[in-house]
Amino acid sequence: MRIARHSFYNLLGMGLPLLLALLAIPELLRLLGTERFGWLTLLWALVSYMGLFDLGLPRALTQQLAPAVSRQRWAEAGAIGGTVAALVAGLGLLLAVVLWWAAPALAALLTTTTEAERLVVALRWMAAALPLTLMSTAMRGALEACHAFRGINAIRLPLGLWTFAGPWAIAAWREPDLGDIAAALAFGRLAALLAHGALVMRVLHMLRGLWRWEGARCAPLLRAGGWLTVGNVISPLMGYSDRFFLGIVVSGTAAAYYAAPQEIVTKLWIIPGALTAVLLPEFATRATEAGEGSWRLFDAAVAAIFMALLPLTLGLALFSHELLGLWLGPEIAMHSGPLLVWFALGIQINCVAHIALTWLHARGRYRAPALLQVVEFPLFLLLLWGLSTIWGLQGAAIAWLLRMAVDCVSLFALCGAERRGWPSRTWGGAVLLAGLLFVAASWDSLPLRLLLWSALVAAVTVLAWRWRTREALASAAAGGLS
Repeated sequence: MRIARHSFYNLLGMGLPLLLALLAIPELLRLLGTERFGWLTLLWALVSYMGLFDLGLPRALTQQLAPAVSRQRWAEAGAIGGTVAALVAGLGLLLAVVLWWAAPALAALLTTTTEAERLVVALRWMAAALPLTLMSTAMRGALEACHAFRGINAIRLPLGLWTFAGPWAIAAWREPDLGDIAAALAFGRLAALLAHGALVMRVLHMLRGLWRWEGARCAPLLRAGGWLTVGNVISPLMGYSDRFFLGIVVSGTAAAYYAAPQEIVTKLWIIPGALTAVLLPEFATRATEAGEGSWRLFDAAVAAIFMALLPLTLGLALFSHELLGLWLGPEIAMHSGPLLVWFALGIQINCVAHIALTWLHARGRYRAPALLQVVEFPLFLLLLWGLSTIWGLQGAAIAWLLRMAVDCVSLFALCGAERRGWPSRTWGGAVLLAGLLFVAASWDSLPLRLLLWSALVAAVTVLAWRWRTREALASAAAGGLS
Protein backbone atom coordinates (compact mmCIF):
# COMPACT_ATOMS: atom_id res chain seq x y z
CA MET A 1 0.00 0.00 0.00
CA ARG A 2 2.93 2.34 0.66
CA ILE A 3 4.16 1.87 -2.91
CA ALA A 4 0.69 2.64 -4.30
CA ARG A 5 0.38 5.75 -2.11
CA HIS A 6 3.79 7.09 -3.08
CA SER A 7 3.12 6.37 -6.77
CA PHE A 8 -0.11 8.35 -6.47
CA TYR A 9 1.82 11.32 -5.06
CA ASN A 10 4.20 11.11 -8.03
CA LEU A 11 1.32 10.90 -10.48
CA LEU A 12 -0.21 14.07 -9.05
CA GLY A 13 3.12 15.89 -9.08
CA MET A 14 3.79 14.95 -12.71
CA GLY A 15 0.26 14.98 -14.11
CA LEU A 16 -1.44 18.11 -12.77
CA PRO A 17 1.00 20.52 -14.48
CA LEU A 18 0.09 18.86 -17.80
CA LEU A 19 -3.54 19.81 -17.21
CA LEU A 20 -2.53 23.43 -16.64
CA ALA A 21 -0.46 23.26 -19.83
CA LEU A 22 -3.62 22.48 -21.81
CA LEU A 23 -5.06 25.82 -20.65
CA ALA A 24 -1.87 27.90 -20.67
CA ILE A 25 -0.38 26.98 -24.05
CA PRO A 26 -3.19 28.41 -26.26
CA GLU A 27 -3.16 31.65 -24.21
CA LEU A 28 0.62 31.93 -24.34
CA LEU A 29 0.53 31.42 -28.10
CA ARG A 30 -1.99 34.27 -28.36
CA LEU A 31 -0.13 36.62 -26.02
CA LEU A 32 3.41 35.97 -27.23
CA GLY A 33 2.86 35.39 -30.92
CA THR A 34 4.25 32.51 -32.92
CA GLU A 35 7.95 33.47 -32.86
CA ARG A 36 8.22 34.28 -29.15
CA PHE A 37 6.18 31.22 -28.26
CA GLY A 38 8.64 29.16 -30.29
CA TRP A 39 11.52 30.54 -28.19
CA LEU A 40 9.56 29.82 -25.02
CA THR A 41 9.23 26.18 -26.07
CA LEU A 42 13.02 26.19 -26.47
CA LEU A 43 13.38 27.44 -22.89
CA TRP A 44 10.97 24.75 -21.69
CA ALA A 45 13.02 22.15 -23.55
CA LEU A 46 16.18 23.40 -21.85
CA VAL A 47 14.47 23.17 -18.46
CA SER A 48 13.15 19.68 -19.20
CA TYR A 49 16.38 18.28 -20.62
CA MET A 50 18.82 19.80 -18.12
CA GLY A 51 18.60 16.42 -16.40
CA LEU A 52 20.53 14.92 -19.33
CA PHE A 53 23.61 16.76 -18.05
CA ASP A 54 23.63 15.19 -14.58
CA LEU A 55 25.59 12.14 -15.84
CA GLY A 56 22.99 9.87 -14.25
CA LEU A 57 24.42 10.65 -10.81
CA PRO A 58 21.07 11.28 -9.02
CA ARG A 59 19.73 7.85 -10.09
CA ALA A 60 23.02 6.21 -9.09
CA LEU A 61 22.74 8.06 -5.77
CA THR A 62 19.27 6.64 -5.14
CA GLN A 63 20.44 3.12 -5.96
CA GLN A 64 23.47 3.28 -3.65
CA LEU A 65 22.01 5.40 -0.85
CA ALA A 66 18.78 3.39 -0.33
CA PRO A 67 20.48 0.23 1.07
CA ALA A 68 22.79 2.32 3.27
CA VAL A 69 19.88 4.27 4.78
CA SER A 70 17.78 1.13 5.17
CA ARG A 71 20.56 -0.57 7.13
CA GLN A 72 21.38 2.64 9.07
CA ARG A 73 24.96 2.81 7.82
CA TRP A 74 25.07 6.55 8.34
CA ALA A 75 28.79 7.13 7.70
CA GLU A 76 28.53 5.34 4.36
CA ALA A 77 25.36 7.27 3.47
CA GLY A 78 27.06 10.59 4.27
CA ALA A 79 30.03 9.72 2.08
CA ILE A 80 27.82 8.69 -0.86
CA GLY A 81 25.62 11.80 -0.58
CA GLY A 82 28.50 14.22 -0.08
CA THR A 83 30.47 12.84 -3.02
CA VAL A 84 27.52 13.03 -5.39
CA ALA A 85 26.66 16.56 -4.22
CA ALA A 86 30.20 17.76 -4.93
CA LEU A 87 30.32 16.09 -8.34
CA VAL A 88 26.95 17.49 -9.39
CA ALA A 89 27.73 21.00 -8.13
CA GLY A 90 31.03 21.09 -10.03
CA LEU A 91 29.42 19.73 -13.17
CA GLY A 92 26.57 22.24 -12.95
CA LEU A 93 28.91 25.22 -12.59
CA LEU A 94 31.03 24.05 -15.52
CA LEU A 95 28.03 23.63 -17.81
CA ALA A 96 26.60 26.98 -16.69
CA VAL A 97 29.82 28.75 -17.70
CA VAL A 98 29.78 27.01 -21.10
CA LEU A 99 26.14 27.92 -21.81
CA TRP A 100 26.65 31.51 -20.62
CA TRP A 101 29.64 31.92 -22.92
CA ALA A 102 27.91 30.22 -25.89
CA ALA A 103 24.61 32.12 -25.54
CA PRO A 104 25.35 34.85 -28.16
CA ALA A 105 26.48 32.32 -30.77
CA LEU A 106 23.53 30.05 -30.04
CA ALA A 107 21.06 32.94 -30.31
CA ALA A 108 22.61 34.07 -33.62
CA LEU A 109 22.29 30.53 -34.93
CA LEU A 110 18.63 30.34 -33.97
CA THR A 111 17.41 33.75 -35.15
CA THR A 112 18.54 36.95 -36.87
CA THR A 113 15.50 38.99 -35.80
CA THR A 114 15.30 41.69 -33.15
CA GLU A 115 14.53 38.95 -30.62
CA ALA A 116 18.15 37.72 -30.75
CA GLU A 117 19.31 40.11 -28.00
CA ARG A 118 16.50 39.09 -25.65
CA LEU A 119 17.14 35.44 -26.48
CA VAL A 120 20.74 35.87 -25.29
CA VAL A 121 19.45 37.24 -21.97
CA ALA A 122 16.99 34.34 -21.69
CA LEU A 123 19.67 31.73 -22.41
CA ARG A 124 21.93 33.25 -19.77
CA TRP A 125 19.14 33.06 -17.21
CA MET A 126 18.84 29.37 -18.12
CA ALA A 127 22.61 29.04 -17.66
CA ALA A 128 22.23 30.46 -14.15
CA ALA A 129 19.41 28.00 -13.47
CA LEU A 130 21.35 24.96 -14.68
CA PRO A 131 23.40 24.24 -11.51
CA LEU A 132 20.32 24.93 -9.40
CA THR A 133 18.37 22.34 -11.38
CA LEU A 134 21.11 19.71 -11.19
CA MET A 135 21.53 20.16 -7.43
CA SER A 136 17.76 19.88 -6.95
CA THR A 137 17.76 16.68 -8.99
CA ALA A 138 20.54 15.22 -6.85
CA MET A 139 18.67 16.14 -3.66
CA ARG A 140 15.56 14.52 -5.06
CA GLY A 141 17.60 11.36 -5.65
CA ALA A 142 18.60 11.36 -1.97
CA LEU A 143 15.00 11.93 -0.88
CA GLU A 144 13.73 9.12 -3.11
CA ALA A 145 16.21 6.79 -1.42
CA CYS A 146 14.44 7.67 1.86
CA HIS A 147 10.94 7.25 0.32
CA ALA A 148 10.10 10.92 1.01
CA PHE A 149 7.73 11.09 -1.96
CA ARG A 150 5.08 13.19 -0.26
CA GLY A 151 7.58 15.96 0.36
CA ILE A 152 9.16 15.59 -3.09
CA ASN A 153 5.82 16.14 -4.80
CA ALA A 154 4.90 18.99 -2.47
CA ILE A 155 7.84 20.72 -4.23
CA ARG A 156 7.45 19.19 -7.70
CA LEU A 157 3.79 20.18 -8.09
CA PRO A 158 4.10 23.96 -7.56
CA LEU A 159 7.33 23.98 -9.59
CA GLY A 160 5.60 22.20 -12.47
CA LEU A 161 2.65 24.57 -12.28
CA TRP A 162 4.99 27.59 -12.20
CA THR A 163 6.67 26.38 -15.40
CA PHE A 164 3.45 27.28 -17.24
CA ALA A 165 1.77 29.73 -14.86
CA GLY A 166 4.84 31.98 -14.52
CA PRO A 167 5.21 32.78 -18.23
CA TRP A 168 1.42 33.09 -18.54
CA ALA A 169 1.23 35.61 -15.68
CA ILE A 170 4.14 37.70 -17.01
CA ALA A 171 2.79 37.73 -20.57
CA ALA A 172 -0.67 38.77 -19.35
CA TRP A 173 0.66 41.41 -16.94
CA ARG A 174 3.09 43.34 -19.13
CA GLU A 175 4.66 43.48 -22.58
CA PRO A 176 5.92 39.92 -23.20
CA ASP A 177 9.70 39.68 -22.81
CA LEU A 178 11.74 36.48 -23.12
CA GLY A 179 14.28 37.71 -20.57
CA ASP A 180 11.61 38.29 -17.91
CA ILE A 181 10.03 34.91 -18.60
CA ALA A 182 13.39 33.13 -18.35
CA ALA A 183 14.13 34.99 -15.09
CA ALA A 184 10.82 33.78 -13.67
CA LEU A 185 11.67 30.20 -14.60
CA ALA A 186 15.14 30.55 -13.06
CA PHE A 187 13.78 31.94 -9.77
CA GLY A 188 11.36 29.01 -9.69
CA ARG A 189 14.38 26.69 -9.84
CA LEU A 190 16.05 28.64 -7.01
CA ALA A 191 12.95 28.27 -4.84
CA ALA A 192 12.86 24.54 -5.62
CA LEU A 193 16.53 24.16 -4.64
CA LEU A 194 15.95 25.87 -1.28
CA ALA A 195 12.86 23.74 -0.64
CA HIS A 196 14.73 20.53 -1.51
CA GLY A 197 17.60 21.57 0.74
CA ALA A 198 15.28 22.17 3.70
CA LEU A 199 13.57 18.82 3.12
CA VAL A 200 16.90 16.96 2.92
CA MET A 201 18.01 18.52 6.22
CA ARG A 202 14.78 17.36 7.85
CA VAL A 203 14.56 13.85 6.37
CA LEU A 204 18.29 13.06 6.64
CA HIS A 205 18.91 14.90 9.91
CA MET A 206 20.89 11.89 11.16
CA LEU A 207 23.59 12.68 8.59
CA ARG A 208 24.31 16.14 10.00
CA GLY A 209 28.08 16.39 10.24
CA LEU A 210 28.59 13.20 8.20
CA TRP A 211 28.36 14.66 4.69
CA ARG A 212 31.83 14.40 3.20
CA TRP A 213 33.78 13.91 0.01
CA GLU A 214 35.23 10.43 -0.49
CA GLY A 215 37.33 10.17 -3.65
CA ALA A 216 37.24 6.37 -3.73
CA ARG A 217 33.52 6.51 -4.46
CA CYS A 218 33.92 8.64 -7.58
CA ALA A 219 34.86 5.82 -9.95
CA PRO A 220 31.85 3.55 -9.29
CA LEU A 221 29.46 6.51 -9.24
CA LEU A 222 30.82 7.96 -12.49
CA ARG A 223 30.88 4.52 -14.10
CA ALA A 224 27.22 3.97 -13.25
CA GLY A 225 26.33 7.52 -14.23
CA GLY A 226 28.22 7.21 -17.50
CA TRP A 227 26.23 4.18 -18.63
CA LEU A 228 23.01 5.89 -17.54
CA THR A 229 23.99 8.93 -19.60
CA VAL A 230 24.47 6.73 -22.68
CA GLY A 231 20.88 5.55 -22.30
CA ASN A 232 19.60 9.04 -21.49
CA VAL A 233 21.13 10.42 -24.69
CA ILE A 234 20.24 7.60 -27.08
CA SER A 235 16.66 7.20 -25.85
CA PRO A 236 15.50 10.71 -26.91
CA LEU A 237 17.41 10.34 -30.19
CA MET A 238 15.52 7.16 -30.96
CA GLY A 239 12.32 8.80 -29.75
CA TYR A 240 12.53 11.64 -32.28
CA SER A 241 14.56 10.10 -35.12
CA ASP A 242 11.47 8.62 -36.78
CA ARG A 243 9.80 12.04 -36.97
CA PHE A 244 12.89 13.69 -38.45
CA PHE A 245 13.28 10.82 -40.90
CA LEU A 246 9.69 11.14 -42.13
CA GLY A 247 9.94 14.93 -42.27
CA ILE A 248 13.08 14.80 -44.42
CA VAL A 249 12.36 11.76 -46.59
CA VAL A 250 8.57 12.04 -46.99
CA SER A 251 7.19 15.47 -46.04
CA GLY A 252 6.48 17.76 -43.10
CA THR A 253 2.79 16.93 -43.42
CA ALA A 254 3.51 13.22 -43.09
CA ALA A 255 5.63 13.90 -39.99
CA ALA A 256 2.70 15.84 -38.49
CA TYR A 257 0.27 12.98 -39.18
CA TYR A 258 2.76 10.66 -37.47
CA ALA A 259 3.71 12.88 -34.52
CA ALA A 260 0.17 13.78 -33.40
CA PRO A 261 -0.90 10.28 -32.26
CA GLN A 262 2.59 9.52 -30.97
CA GLU A 263 2.46 12.59 -28.72
CA ILE A 264 -0.81 11.34 -27.22
CA VAL A 265 0.48 7.91 -26.24
CA THR A 266 3.85 9.07 -24.92
CA LYS A 267 2.09 11.20 -22.31
CA LEU A 268 1.21 7.87 -20.66
CA TRP A 269 4.87 7.54 -19.66
CA ILE A 270 4.09 9.52 -16.52
CA ILE A 271 2.29 6.42 -15.15
CA PRO A 272 5.28 4.03 -15.15
CA GLY A 273 7.46 7.02 -14.25
CA ALA A 274 5.40 7.58 -11.10
CA LEU A 275 5.70 3.91 -10.12
CA THR A 276 9.34 3.23 -11.02
CA ALA A 277 10.57 6.23 -9.02
CA VAL A 278 9.16 4.45 -5.97
CA LEU A 279 10.32 1.00 -7.04
CA LEU A 280 13.99 1.94 -7.58
CA PRO A 281 14.85 2.41 -3.88
CA GLU A 282 12.63 -0.56 -2.95
CA PHE A 283 14.39 -2.84 -5.44
CA ALA A 284 17.81 -1.48 -4.44
CA THR A 285 17.15 -2.14 -0.75
CA ARG A 286 16.07 -5.72 -1.53
CA ALA A 287 18.90 -6.34 -4.00
CA THR A 288 20.81 -8.59 -1.60
CA GLU A 289 17.77 -10.55 -0.44
CA ALA A 290 17.61 -14.23 -1.21
CA GLY A 291 14.46 -16.11 -2.08
CA GLU A 292 11.35 -15.03 -3.92
CA GLY A 293 10.31 -12.04 -1.77
CA SER A 294 11.87 -9.43 -4.02
CA TRP A 295 10.65 -11.21 -7.15
CA ARG A 296 7.09 -11.14 -5.80
CA LEU A 297 7.34 -7.34 -5.70
CA PHE A 298 8.66 -7.40 -9.27
CA ASP A 299 5.73 -9.56 -10.43
CA ALA A 300 3.21 -7.38 -8.60
CA ALA A 301 4.64 -4.24 -10.22
CA VAL A 302 4.48 -5.80 -13.70
CA ALA A 303 0.87 -6.91 -13.14
CA ALA A 304 -0.12 -3.50 -11.73
CA ILE A 305 1.32 -1.47 -14.60
CA PHE A 306 -0.09 -3.93 -17.16
CA MET A 307 -3.62 -3.70 -15.75
CA ALA A 308 -3.49 0.05 -15.13
CA LEU A 309 -2.42 0.83 -18.70
CA LEU A 310 -4.54 -1.69 -20.61
CA PRO A 311 -7.89 0.17 -20.34
CA LEU A 312 -6.19 3.42 -21.39
CA THR A 313 -4.20 2.03 -24.31
CA LEU A 314 -7.04 -0.17 -25.54
CA GLY A 315 -9.41 2.81 -25.31
CA LEU A 316 -7.04 4.86 -27.49
CA ALA A 317 -6.88 2.03 -30.02
CA LEU A 318 -10.60 1.24 -30.11
CA PHE A 319 -11.68 4.88 -30.48
CA SER A 320 -8.65 6.23 -32.36
CA HIS A 321 -10.64 7.81 -35.20
CA GLU A 322 -13.27 9.30 -32.92
CA LEU A 323 -10.76 10.78 -30.45
CA LEU A 324 -8.50 12.26 -33.11
CA GLY A 325 -11.51 13.58 -35.00
CA LEU A 326 -12.74 15.47 -31.93
CA TRP A 327 -9.28 16.80 -31.09
CA LEU A 328 -7.71 17.59 -34.47
CA GLY A 329 -10.44 17.18 -37.06
CA PRO A 330 -11.55 14.48 -39.51
CA GLU A 331 -8.70 14.91 -42.01
CA ILE A 332 -5.95 14.19 -39.49
CA ALA A 333 -8.07 11.43 -37.95
CA MET A 334 -8.27 9.70 -41.33
CA HIS A 335 -4.47 9.60 -41.70
CA SER A 336 -3.45 9.30 -38.03
CA GLY A 337 -6.19 7.01 -36.70
CA PRO A 338 -4.59 3.73 -37.87
CA LEU A 339 -1.22 4.88 -36.51
CA LEU A 340 -2.68 5.46 -33.05
CA VAL A 341 -3.60 1.77 -32.85
CA TRP A 342 0.02 0.70 -33.39
CA PHE A 343 1.31 3.36 -30.99
CA ALA A 344 -1.19 2.38 -28.29
CA LEU A 345 -0.09 -1.27 -28.43
CA GLY A 346 3.56 -0.22 -28.43
CA ILE A 347 3.21 2.01 -25.38
CA GLN A 348 1.43 -0.81 -23.50
CA ILE A 349 4.49 -2.99 -24.10
CA ASN A 350 6.98 -0.22 -23.35
CA CYS A 351 5.43 0.80 -20.04
CA VAL A 352 5.79 -2.77 -18.78
CA ALA A 353 9.44 -2.72 -19.86
CA HIS A 354 10.03 0.21 -17.48
CA ILE A 355 9.72 -2.23 -14.56
CA ALA A 356 12.45 -4.50 -15.93
CA LEU A 357 14.75 -1.54 -16.61
CA THR A 358 14.24 -0.24 -13.06
CA TRP A 359 15.03 -3.70 -11.66
CA LEU A 360 18.31 -3.82 -13.59
CA HIS A 361 19.30 -0.31 -12.47
CA ALA A 362 18.47 -1.15 -8.86
CA ARG A 363 20.83 -4.11 -9.12
CA GLY A 364 23.57 -1.83 -10.43
CA ARG A 365 23.36 -3.33 -13.92
CA TYR A 366 23.63 -0.14 -15.98
CA ARG A 367 25.96 -1.36 -18.71
CA ALA A 368 23.78 -4.03 -20.35
CA PRO A 369 20.66 -1.84 -20.88
CA ALA A 370 22.82 0.98 -22.28
CA LEU A 371 24.59 -1.35 -24.71
CA LEU A 372 21.21 -2.73 -25.71
CA GLN A 373 20.10 0.75 -26.77
CA VAL A 374 23.37 1.31 -28.64
CA VAL A 375 22.68 -1.83 -30.67
CA GLU A 376 18.99 -1.05 -31.13
CA PHE A 377 19.47 2.46 -32.54
CA PRO A 378 21.03 1.62 -35.95
CA LEU A 379 18.81 -1.46 -36.31
CA PHE A 380 15.74 0.68 -35.66
CA LEU A 381 16.81 3.22 -38.28
CA LEU A 382 17.31 0.42 -40.82
CA LEU A 383 13.92 -1.10 -39.97
CA LEU A 384 12.29 2.32 -40.11
CA TRP A 385 13.70 2.94 -43.58
CA GLY A 386 12.64 -0.49 -44.88
CA LEU A 387 9.09 -0.60 -43.51
CA SER A 388 8.26 3.04 -44.25
CA THR A 389 9.46 2.51 -47.83
CA ILE A 390 7.01 -0.40 -48.21
CA TRP A 391 4.01 0.73 -46.14
CA GLY A 392 4.52 4.46 -45.60
CA LEU A 393 3.42 5.93 -42.28
CA GLN A 394 1.96 2.64 -41.08
CA GLY A 395 5.29 0.97 -41.80
CA ALA A 396 7.06 3.57 -39.65
CA ALA A 397 4.55 2.99 -36.82
CA ILE A 398 5.06 -0.78 -37.07
CA ALA A 399 8.84 -0.25 -36.89
CA TRP A 400 8.30 1.78 -33.69
CA LEU A 401 6.11 -1.00 -32.25
CA LEU A 402 8.69 -3.69 -33.10
CA ARG A 403 11.41 -1.65 -31.39
CA MET A 404 9.30 -1.46 -28.25
CA ALA A 405 8.64 -5.21 -28.36
CA VAL A 406 12.32 -6.14 -28.89
CA ASP A 407 13.40 -3.75 -26.14
CA CYS A 408 10.87 -5.21 -23.69
CA VAL A 409 11.74 -8.85 -24.43
CA SER A 410 15.47 -8.09 -24.17
CA LEU A 411 15.14 -6.31 -20.82
CA PHE A 412 13.06 -9.14 -19.37
CA ALA A 413 15.63 -11.64 -20.66
CA LEU A 414 18.35 -9.71 -18.80
CA CYS A 415 16.24 -9.87 -15.64
CA GLY A 416 15.52 -13.56 -16.22
CA ALA A 417 19.22 -14.37 -16.14
CA GLU A 418 18.99 -13.95 -12.34
CA ARG A 419 15.78 -15.91 -11.92
CA ARG A 420 14.56 -19.43 -12.41
CA GLY A 421 11.02 -20.42 -13.27
CA TRP A 422 9.42 -17.37 -14.87
CA PRO A 423 5.60 -17.54 -14.70
CA SER A 424 5.65 -17.66 -18.50
CA ARG A 425 2.24 -19.30 -18.97
CA THR A 426 0.39 -16.65 -16.99
CA TRP A 427 2.24 -13.77 -18.60
CA GLY A 428 2.11 -15.33 -22.04
CA GLY A 429 -1.66 -15.73 -21.75
CA ALA A 430 -2.10 -12.12 -20.62
CA VAL A 431 0.00 -10.79 -23.50
CA LEU A 432 -1.89 -12.94 -26.02
CA LEU A 433 -5.24 -11.77 -24.65
CA ALA A 434 -4.17 -8.12 -24.82
CA GLY A 435 -3.02 -8.57 -28.41
CA LEU A 436 -6.36 -10.10 -29.38
CA LEU A 437 -8.21 -7.20 -27.74
CA PHE A 438 -6.32 -4.71 -29.89
CA VAL A 439 -7.54 -6.53 -33.01
CA ALA A 440 -11.01 -5.23 -32.12
CA ALA A 441 -9.82 -1.74 -33.15
CA SER A 442 -10.63 -2.82 -36.71
CA TRP A 443 -14.33 -3.31 -35.89
CA ASP A 444 -16.64 -0.87 -37.64
CA SER A 445 -19.38 -1.08 -35.00
CA LEU A 446 -18.98 1.64 -32.36
CA PRO A 447 -21.47 -0.03 -29.92
CA LEU A 448 -19.49 -3.29 -30.04
CA ARG A 449 -16.23 -1.44 -29.35
CA LEU A 450 -17.86 0.41 -26.45
CA LEU A 451 -19.19 -2.86 -25.06
CA LEU A 452 -15.78 -4.53 -25.25
CA TRP A 453 -14.01 -1.60 -23.60
CA SER A 454 -16.64 -1.38 -20.83
CA ALA A 455 -16.27 -5.11 -20.14
CA LEU A 456 -12.49 -4.72 -19.88
CA VAL A 457 -12.77 -1.76 -17.50
CA ALA A 458 -15.18 -3.74 -15.32
CA ALA A 459 -12.88 -6.78 -15.29
CA VAL A 460 -9.80 -4.71 -14.39
CA THR A 461 -11.77 -2.92 -11.64
CA VAL A 462 -12.85 -6.25 -10.11
CA LEU A 463 -9.30 -7.64 -10.26
CA ALA A 464 -7.89 -4.48 -8.68
CA TRP A 465 -10.48 -4.58 -5.89
CA ARG A 466 -9.76 -8.26 -5.18
CA TRP A 467 -6.01 -7.55 -5.10
CA ARG A 468 -6.51 -4.58 -2.76
CA THR A 469 -8.71 -6.64 -0.43
CA ARG A 470 -6.21 -9.50 -0.38
CA GLU A 471 -3.34 -7.12 0.42
CA ALA A 472 -5.36 -5.49 3.21
CA LEU A 473 -6.15 -8.89 4.74
CA ALA A 474 -2.51 -9.96 4.50
CA SER A 475 -1.40 -6.74 6.23
CA ALA A 476 -3.97 -7.21 8.99
CA ALA A 477 -2.89 -10.81 9.52
CA ALA A 478 0.77 -9.79 9.69
CA GLY A 479 -0.11 -7.12 12.23
CA GLY A 480 -2.03 -9.62 14.35
CA LEU A 481 0.83 -12.10 14.33
CA SER A 482 3.31 -9.47 15.39
